[in-house]
Amino acid sequence: MDKTAIEHWAPQIGGQFWWGGLIFTLIFVPLMFFIGKNLSKQDRDYMLYGMGVYQLGKTFMVQMSHVLSDNYILATHLPLQLCAISGIMAGVIVFYRKQMLFEFLYFFGIVGFIHSILTPEFTGGNSYWNIFDYYVGHSMLFIVPVWLMVFYDFKLRENAWWTSFLYLNFLVVLTIQANTIIGNGANYMYLAKAPIADNPLVLQEPYHIVGFELAALVHFYVLYIIARRIFN
Repeated sequence: MDKTAIEHWAPQIGGQFWWGGLIFTLIFVPLMFFIGKNLSKQDRDYMLYGMGVYQLGKTFMVQMSHVLSDNYILATHLPLQLCAISGIMAGVIVFYRKQMLFEFLYFFGIVGFIHSILTPEFTGGNSYWNIFDYYVGHSMLFIVPVWLMVFYDFKLRENAWWTSFLYLNFLVVLTIQANTIIGNGANYMYLAKAPIADNPLVLQEPYHIVGFELAALVHFYVLYIIARRIFN
């Protein structure tokens, strides 16, 4: 339980691996919506439930596999990365459709999806399973909230971007404390050290957190405007 965190790995932007992941995502996401559009309402429900089961089931199974193999590393394996938190939300909201959860997922999930696909960084190793789940799981962060908007008439409330930003900062404070308490290189939500992925929006340490805050504000507002114009 007190082992040092696993080193992160980031593929070269524009390299063969990067292109493979991007092409997979650009096929997988539209394909899911194409299938959903041509399903009956009942089958569309089943497909959404399947996405929820995947998100929650794989989180549970991965956690249990590390525990049972006596290979649990607190500094790496806790689901405290923003995308991991969003992934759990994407599973929960399928069965517990609350407005607040939807808004969290819309902003947190889509921002995480965009940057995780364009500037990927693997936090738990580069096994075949981790690579597969990275691209499928992150795609679900986009698919689930947009699915709810397209097929289930979910909409953002007025000023949802701002309230979600405030809640994000609540998570930031808690995660900073968790990184400090756990130690051993814990870097959940990249609050202890900047990501190693080649992302032009990431500032040098220790200013990267300020950069995250500003980027989140801009991203949330742009996503809010897009959603309000299309779905309201």
